[in-house]
Amino acid sequence: MSKETPKSELDRLIPPEIKNDEFYAAIQKIVRAEDINTILEIGSSSGEGSTEAFVNGIRENPNKPTLFCLEVSKTRFAELQKRYAKDYFVKCYNLSSVFLEEFPKENEIISFYNSNRTALNNYPLEQVLGWLRQDIEYVKNAGVPDKGIEKIKQENEIDCFDIVLIDGSEFTGEAELDEVYGAKYIFLDDINSYKNNRNFQRLINDSSYTLIGGNLQVRNGYAIFKEKIVQPASYTTIQTAVEVIEGFMIPGQEEYLFKKVKLLPEDAVIVEIGSYKGRSTIAMAMACIGTRRKIYCIDTWDGNDSDFPDRNFFETWQRNVQKNGVGQYVVPLQGFSHEILNRWHKLTNDSEVDFIFIDGSHQYLDVLQDFQMSFPLVKNRGWIAFHDVIHTWPGSEKVWKNIAKYYLSNHEYSSSLACGQKDNSLVLSSFQLPVHFFTIVLNGEPFIRYHIEIFKQLPFKWHWHIVEGVADLKHDTAWSSKLGGHISDEIHRNGCSKDGTTEYLDELVRQYPENITVYRKPEGVFWDGKVEMVNAPLENIHEECLVWQVDVDELWTVEQLCTGRHMFISNPEKTAAFYWCWYFVGENLLISTRNCYAENPQQDWLRTWRFKPGMMWAAHEPPVLIEPLPDNQWRNVAEINPFVHEESEERGLIFQHFAYATPEQLKFKEQYYGYQNAVSRWKALQEQTIFPVLLRQYFSWVQDATMIDTAESCGIVPIAQKEKDSHTWKFVQIDTLQKQSVKLKPLIVVDGVFFQLYQTGIARVWKSLLEEWVEHSFAEHIVVLDRAGTAPEIPGIRYRAVPPYDYGRTDCDREMLQQVCYEEDADLFISTYYTTPLSTPSVFITYDMIPEVMGWDLNHPMWREKHHAIQQASTYISISENTARDLVNFFPDISLESVTVAPCGVKSHFFPASIEEVNSFRGNYGISKPYFLLVGTGGGYKNTSLFFQAFAQLYSKQGFDIVCTGSGSLLAPELRAYSSGSVVHMLQLTDEELRAAYSGAMALVYPSKYEGFGLPILEAMACRCPVITCPNASIPEVAGEAALYVNDDDINELTNALCDVQKPDVRKSLIAAGLKQAKKFSWSKMMKIVNSALIEATLLPLNLKDINLIIFPDWFQPEESLGVELEQVIRVIATHPDRSLMTLLVDSSAISEDDANMLLSSVAMNLLMQEDLDVSEGPEISLLGQLSEIQWNSLLPHLHGRIVLEKENEQAITYFKAESIPTCDLDSFQNRETGSFFLN
Repeated sequence: MSKETPKSELDRLIPPEIKNDEFYAAIQKIVRAEDINTILEIGSSSGEGSTEAFVNGIRENPNKPTLFCLEVSKTRFAELQKRYAKDYFVKCYNLSSVFLEEFPKENEIISFYNSNRTALNNYPLEQVLGWLRQDIEYVKNAGVPDKGIEKIKQENEIDCFDIVLIDGSEFTGEAELDEVYGAKYIFLDDINSYKNNRNFQRLINDSSYTLIGGNLQVRNGYAIFKEKIVQPASYTTIQTAVEVIEGFMIPGQEEYLFKKVKLLPEDAVIVEIGSYKGRSTIAMAMACIGTRRKIYCIDTWDGNDSDFPDRNFFETWQRNVQKNGVGQYVVPLQGFSHEILNRWHKLTNDSEVDFIFIDGSHQYLDVLQDFQMSFPLVKNRGWIAFHDVIHTWPGSEKVWKNIAKYYLSNHEYSSSLACGQKDNSLVLSSFQLPVHFFTIVLNGEPFIRYHIEIFKQLPFKWHWHIVEGVADLKHDTAWSSKLGGHISDEIHRNGCSKDGTTEYLDELVRQYPENITVYRKPEGVFWDGKVEMVNAPLENIHEECLVWQVDVDELWTVEQLCTGRHMFISNPEKTAAFYWCWYFVGENLLISTRNCYAENPQQDWLRTWRFKPGMMWAAHEPPVLIEPLPDNQWRNVAEINPFVHEESEERGLIFQHFAYATPEQLKFKEQYYGYQNAVSRWKALQEQTIFPVLLRQYFSWVQDATMIDTAESCGIVPIAQKEKDSHTWKFVQIDTLQKQSVKLKPLIVVDGVFFQLYQTGIARVWKSLLEEWVEHSFAEHIVVLDRAGTAPEIPGIRYRAVPPYDYGRTDCDREMLQQVCYEEDADLFISTYYTTPLSTPSVFITYDMIPEVMGWDLNHPMWREKHHAIQQASTYISISENTARDLVNFFPDISLESVTVAPCGVKSHFFPASIEEVNSFRGNYGISKPYFLLVGTGGGYKNTSLFFQAFAQLYSKQGFDIVCTGSGSLLAPELRAYSSGSVVHMLQLTDEELRAAYSGAMALVYPSKYEGFGLPILEAMACRCPVITCPNASIPEVAGEAALYVNDDDINELTNALCDVQKPDVRKSLIAAGLKQAKKFSWSKMMKIVNSALIEATLLPLNLKDINLIIFPDWFQPEESLGVELEQVIRVIATHPDRSLMTLLVDSSAISEDDANMLLSSVAMNLLMQEDLDVSEGPEISLLGQLSEIQWNSLLPHLHGRIVLEKENEQAITYFKAESIPTCDLDSFQNRETGSFFLN
């Protein structure tokens, strides 16, 4: 109701100002002729002036547009309404055009009055201020509603008027222009007064409008502006205007948005969540020009303290919108996105959305809510895009990767911008899927306190059912009684927890009575097994939902629970879900292998089911939920159609299970389950310092090859962390869980097959290498395939159990090895003995070429596989120079330069034994005389018979025994006759015993006809044992001048050597020379050579040549300029006379390989089509992706130059220390001979 007010001048009828003059005529002419539908007249008065001109023009316009007359004066409005009562196309409104708060302040009027010479200066300032006060008082007191323009728009569903006349209050013209900006025609009266003076200046400088009429001499002047309707034909025409605006877009994304909006319907509704200063807004709005598209921009425009140095961006955004003339296409909705989206239908009259761009808060729950709330608003076949889908913004990345993309089809990407099309056929279920969590607990500290902090953040309906108490050892857990498990009074108090859990749960129920239910038995009563416990909550679940088992020590994150729920929503046919977990056996120790203890995919870890009332639990360990069938049968819900581990893992659903993290847990398992010595063995595991290790070495109830490693090595940040020097645990929230499980590169698979087949010298070589790899931290790049548990158990080596090798199933074995390489994402494969995968690059290590040299049957499966491995290998390692030459002789396609020679070493524990140790050894085996030692007497090429024949000629032979080791337990009958009168000891010795045997021997006699290396010779020398051998094959490389050499067929020469070696001066000389020779060899030297060869082999896909050049493009510059830059480089190199000698390495570490390949293919195609230049004819062009430090250090010596580009990835250059590479610019490279420039 209006107040009683003094009579105002506004209630006085006044004569018309625009009447039968040129402005009147111009109005009538434009209205009559133009294709228009809506007209707004601000300040209609009593309708005798401009209103009349509008009406006369409308009557002659075939569209019969509607005229909206806005008048604040009640008296004048009454006359206006009466005058046009019979004209249906005239709608009259008694409203104030704008907000009362939008009237200017008096100081603004004073400033304008003193700074501008206008018609206003014809009146005293105080009189002008009086008019302002009068207008404000009238609106305040007359009961006239404000926001008139906005009300007319809303009531008539008008986004933008076709024609607007601004001729209302002297003081509201600027605010009115803001409301109507974007109209096709804007008529301004009184441009030489405060009313429209500034509006005139604004529009005369606005590139979106052109002045088509006006006259300063007519009264106080008028002007007519027409909008320029010119939609940009391509993004390049507006690129500068867009990219001058500050923002966070990656080059190319603005163009993507522009093109995406251009493809939308002419009347498309577009929503932008997060506009900042308008960079993306302008890119999209430019594609709306000349259409009826409308962009609703949702933002607080207030930023936050952590991400933005300044705040309050709205004015900047508004200026950018106005400057680019797109105001009519943009509607700002200031506020938080979730609140705006919740009121969307009311704010927009139920407008369906064609395209929504989500770029607001990047916190996971905020992004998820933006998606969930906007998804129903988007029409079928509409589009939803996400910005910053990249690991540095895990919230956006995870919502897209794990949830949104499964609801959308036709995925499109522009670097970190991801977009998809809504397809109703993909979504058969509502977002409204409640989740009922259930937990059984007894003494749940400290982990019980984690869950509520997660659950209370969930943006969906949930309930937590907690069943507390002791389960009797029945049904599922009856097996533990047989192991000695029992229910001790130490673990409970009257059937409930005794660690504070009971009191904590009671407090939870008080805080969350609607969300938490606790179930307990009467005091002192046990549950009838765990099946009764898990069935207890089901009688309170009366809706279709997800049932989710969350054991007290199983920790899930908010995003995992949201992702898992959406996984079921988007796949309504799925009935249950299996997950992998990170299974902790200490605060920072976890199981690093799968398909083993606690990671059995047949039962671990089934945790979520789609539940319907009437279902029940048939078992708990493992859990079995069953549903009734019409024939009175029951069906296992999880067997119908579950998500398998690969599907849940793809979405990041790997929870953390702290099953063996505290001594209290181990004590409970020791008592309740009967796990013997669980506490003491667990404590021993915690004291271990070298990882990985086999769990079975500590837990007797684990029988398989389960490996334990540190959380850090697996790339895992534990959610539960114990405070330093305290028993208090803390829980890390999602914002600090940024680190992902990333396998260290390169990854090399080593097939430990030889350990299955033999335990001879090759096994010693590999055991030594593995130990060196652990000591020098190269083991982190290795996974050893353990054939049927035969590999040596070395702490620090990661093992993977695989089936035993069978020469009858070699094809199947290759397939198995290839699958392993695929699952491990292996860069390289090396076998201890001739096995190969199908396609993963492999390294062949040759120990000897005995079958080939000795003329054995090469059709034997073992040698057939050896030759297959040689022919498939990418690179070669030999343990001696001689073996390398033999390899090349038999396989001439292999060059000697391509074979790396890595001589074997001698273990540090092979050193001279003391007299006491020697006597102990001799006493243990009954060796009473001096003795000659033979090692590895099997096989004809070992030439053992030469020794026995020579020994038989020895005059003093009965004064000696013979010790044979490393062969069978029986001496061949043909050799027995040569040793009559002497004892031959056939022994299998440990390394410690072998050291004593070497140290006490008269000599090692090693008359071999061929050796790949001759490791026993080295070991003997290291133990002060003289060596008698033959100068064959690799033996001189090993023995040097520190041995007595004899011909391999000269019995007398060997007999003489057996005599000579007894002479003190000969022995002394041989021992001294042998110790010196042995020091030349070590396993660490071999390891370094092998490591270098393996790392070099991982670089083979780069196809390095004589001249290797590298460039570091800036992949985030505009695609057009990037393409031009790459074309210039490739053109110069592809036309260089030495191109066939060159490889160009293109650093692509900043983008995906697919994106880089696509761009390079485009460049190559352009050169072929435009210049007939076929780059496939040379040089070699290779992408250089993510290399590890050791790979980069191996690559550096091969690089001859870096071609400097105008725009480079400076971060990569610094990270890889590429500043040390010689540089040249493209012009100088083009004009020089590469031979003199790079190679000299």
